[in-house]
Amino acid sequence: MHFQDWALKNKFFGSVLLFLIVAGLIACTPQPAVIPSPRSLSTPTAVATGLSPGTEPLREVLLGVGYIPNVQFAPFYVAQRKGFFEEQGLSVVMQYGFETDFVALTGQGEREFAVASGDQVVLARSQGLPIVYVAKWYHRYPVGVMTPVEKGIDSPKKLEGHSVGIPVLHGASYVGWKALAYATKLDEQAVRLEVIGFSQVESVSQGAVDAAVIYVANEPVQMRHLNKPVYVFEASDYINMVSNGIVTSEKMIREQPDVVRRVVQGFLKGLQYTLEHPDEAFAIARQVVPEITDEQAPVQRGVLDASLALWRTDQLGRSEPRAWSDTITVMTAAGMVEKAPEVETLYTNQFVE
Repeated sequence: MHFQDWALKNKFFGSVLLFLIVAGLIACTPQPAVIPSPRSLSTPTAVATGLSPGTEPLREVLLGVGYIPNVQFAPFYVAQRKGFFEEQGLSVVMQYGFETDFVALTGQGEREFAVASGDQVVLARSQGLPIVYVAKWYHRYPVGVMTPVEKGIDSPKKLEGHSVGIPVLHGASYVGWKALAYATKLDEQAVRLEVIGFSQVESVSQGAVDAAVIYVANEPVQMRHLNKPVYVFEASDYINMVSNGIVTSEKMIREQPDVVRRVVQGFLKGLQYTLEHPDEAFAIARQVVPEITDEQAPVQRGVLDASLALWRTDQLGRSEPRAWSDTITVMTAAGMVEKAPEVETLYTNQFVE
């Protein structure tokens, strides 16, 4: 996740030591921040009684999501505010923390649901954690490379002989870079890959690097608002990888499939509504994320609009086996996993149908 403007910035930390993370979490990590449902904030009675508009008590569900409240999570805020989860008999409470933590906790049965990227699911399953991806959110992998138009680097192959900044050498940024290099037959040995932290806009603007690995719905938007045109090479233009979606445990699927279905259906309705009513979705997100000031609103609206393009598909929520196979291929080629999990263990479409 992106910490200041984009909650994806630290969201995709790699987790080759996932089991150690779990142990550390249980031993000493404080509980993640819990943010009540925006709908609940405006309806105190619902919080006090836990009742839906009828008489049935709402089933509380804790959903672990990446780092901080952000416009990125608009579909969830919409599902809360518009009552789509409530229609499913649910009170969904979003907990903010680190994706790898929530993946580990979900696999261990300490959390019921989390938002996680496909690469994290592959890592977890390869290490024996029984998590399953039950609803696709991002249709396109959000990582790419941007470079100023003035550099004349108008194709991925032309990155050879140049410097490319990358936030960290793990997580979604690294997976996305590896996917782009793999799919375009880019000679990585001919590229000077430099770790620059999450300073892509500054580093590219100031010429510290010739290009940078970015989230396509974030840094390019900022650059354009600064009137600095860039080329953007999106990994998803060259290879189909699995990005963010909702995950749960095999135990939840086995013992409480109806709850899983209701979470998925409430979310998908929120996603559809966001795609169809972006103005209202942005207004709802601003109520949840006070950091979106009037000054920041144009950029953040640009981030939402760019995100809509990553989410939009004719079959919301549905996973494709080929995308999972491609994700495994890239991660195996990059040495991120030693024993690739079976594709059919990674996801199910049964709650999307």
